[in-house]
Amino acid sequence: MKVRNTLKAILLSFVTSYAAQAQSFQETSIPDLTTMPSASRSANFIDVNGDGWDDIFISNGPFSGQDNMLYINNQNNTFTTVSTDAIVSDNDRSDGASFADADNDGDLDAFVVTFGASGVGKKNYFYRNNGDGSFNYEPDIAMGIPLTYSEMATWIDANNDQNLDLYFTNSVGSLQNMYFENQGDGSFEQVHSLAITNDVLPSRSIDWIDYDNDGDCDLFITNEEDNTNSLFRNDGTDNFTQIFDSTITLSFRNSAGSSWGDIDNDGDFDLFVANYGTTGQANQLYINNNGVFTEDLSSAVAVPSTNSFGSSFADVDNDGDLDLFVCNAFLTGQNTNFLYVNDGNGNFTQDTSSDLANHLGWTFGCAFGDYDNNGWLDIVLANTLSENQTNSLYRNTGSGNNWVKLNCSGIVSNANAVGAKVKVLATINGNQVWQTRKIGASSGYCSQNSYRVHFGLGDATTIEDVLVEWPAGTTERFDEITINATHDIVEGEGSLGNAENNATVFSISPNPATQELYIRLDQFNPEISIRLFSQNGQQIDTEIRDYLDGFKLSVSSLSQGIYFIEILSQNTSQGVLKFIKE
Repeated sequence: MKVRNTLKAILLSFVTSYAAQAQSFQETSIPDLTTMPSASRSANFIDVNGDGWDDIFISNGPFSGQDNMLYINNQNNTFTTVSTDAIVSDNDRSDGASFADADNDGDLDAFVVTFGASGVGKKNYFYRNNGDGSFNYEPDIAMGIPLTYSEMATWIDANNDQNLDLYFTNSVGSLQNMYFENQGDGSFEQVHSLAITNDVLPSRSIDWIDYDNDGDCDLFITNEEDNTNSLFRNDGTDNFTQIFDSTITLSFRNSAGSSWGDIDNDGDFDLFVANYGTTGQANQLYINNNGVFTEDLSSAVAVPSTNSFGSSFADVDNDGDLDLFVCNAFLTGQNTNFLYVNDGNGNFTQDTSSDLANHLGWTFGCAFGDYDNNGWLDIVLANTLSENQTNSLYRNTGSGNNWVKLNCSGIVSNANAVGAKVKVLATINGNQVWQTRKIGASSGYCSQNSYRVHFGLGDATTIEDVLVEWPAGTTERFDEITINATHDIVEGEGSLGNAENNATVFSISPNPATQELYIRLDQFNPEISIRLFSQNGQQIDTEIRDYLDGFKLSVSSLSQGIYFIEILSQNTSQGVLKFIKE
């Protein structure tokens, strides 16, 4: 027994040492970006000018107010500081930021929240992109009028009209979080009396995530001051059910941030919660099994007692699984962040030797993105020691493993494909592995990872399958996706399909539809029948006309909304597709 334990200890030491040494981050020095002291909060990798290279935005929020920072990527490992734009001229107490194409015009707009002072809330800021990476501040837009103590904002198409709506949290004052629906004409309207706006808790971070794999985005919110966190299941347009009895909503903590990722590559999203306290609190890791969560108390990420805020999952070593970075701040004696390396099964080892793991100071927010487009994820840190610390950019200098990046564009869905799930199948270390990512307009707490979806591929030499589950409801398969390259994935240009069944028997167009919906069959079959359902599952009778290799379905009498088409052959379902009636 003693020999076995000794051998086990030696092996564990070797694995730990190897995992730590495998990380290759090099701190960079960029004028202004890493040399200008500030009280930073939000870190964002976002391509504001649409040139295919991620730029960097950092928000700043000291008590007296401070301008934010925007750095444009020069495509040569340097950045140009933006000094005169509206987005860097607020002189306010900025906190979280979220970028998305709010008007579906092909560029990223921005919403930046602020934190009130001296018992008085402050306005939040919406910036509309002019198409060239410059921004106009719109003071009269609905979500910029309330005076709040806001923490974080994010965009999501919550009502499935393919326009991005906005949700943001408040932690002082009225405490009610706020939700604004996009009207599709550049304006927004606040929506009250929903379950997601009725909670009265000091809320911090927001995650829109399909935790139960039913095809829509649910809402998870972290709450501080020893409250439980909040989970709202999406049950249809403007219909959310609060879930009180899930393991992830039962702990009383000071929770600041959260991150979701499929850490064990089983097809569902697991949860990390970042906590803080007067003398520190332990963070939490929950393993998802088809919507049922188990807290992993033995995980390395749950051991330290610290003050954690931002966090993000990312495959930093390109080995085909998600690693984890955690930001720590505002606790005396805690001056380093945490980098955890995944072994492929959701088991983490803390890296203690890399430059990134030994960064000194206090970090509030972080974001991953490939700023030099070499296929390895870099990281930017929003630092705030003594509210006057320089920020950090670490370049990933890893090599050896393969990768792929996918830039997904919605056509029927919102332009950024926010809410989509992307899946890649490849053979890694001799095993077929499905990796799953979500596309979101925020990450961790306050910050935002690059929109370009990154997958490490380890020793895989080919990609066997790429599936995108679009927010509009269709699943498409994309072929001829090569490794070590960035690919544009456009909704409607793939083949319809799903992971379990490589062949589908029909497609629909146009989507959205106003008068008629054309249902095209792969092969005409007189025994095929069609059923039409409303979003709540009610079957609808409607006029169907035969047409050679398909059918024309009259939808003119239907009210606006979401519907489902099911094809049956000999009373066996051949698949279901969603469409929108305009």
